[in-house]
Amino acid sequence: MQKWEYLVVYLKDSDVLQDQPDVDIYMDADVYTEKLSNYGKAGWELVSFTWEERGAKAAFKRPIRDA
Repeated sequence: MQKWEYLVVYLKDSDVLQDQPDVDIYMDADVYTEKLSNYGKAGWELVSFTWEERGAKAAFKRPIRDA
């Protein structure tokens, strides 16, 4: 039976353009994409993504490798 390990991370918004939220969200999208891709390269699969007030929460899983 496959066993899994889990990881939950919080990705914080930038404070670059808080006075222009329409622009800021696009800048943050690039940051989120890069961070999520890095977790994927480490073998983590994104299973949940939720926007929070000042960022986003992401949950990942990956198979536990037998030692």
